[in-house]
Amino acid sequence: LFSQGGDKANMPTTTLTADDLTDGAVAVLDLMLKCGLVPSKKEARRLVEQGGVEADGVKITDITRTFTADELSGEGIILKKGKKVYHRALLG
Repeated sequence: LFSQGGDKANMPTTTLTADDLTDGAVAVLDLMLKCGLVPSKKEARRLVEQGGVEADGVKITDITRTFTADELSGEGIILKKGKKVYHRALLG
């Protein structure tokens, strides 16, 4: 995406609603599943445990990590799966 001169406007994006949040936050495994980055929570858990997931450039190593409504509002967060798969999640 970025190596070819792309920008955020062309990035695949998932817009979450307040119904997607639990107590004002969403777990990283649920977020990856909602964004279509993984087919199951088991696969999401494996990716996080093996260090294959980043959020806004910070490696996620804790499967209990949650993202609050404040983090998802505005520009949202950019999830990176592996080396080349980018996806933006934001609260609509």
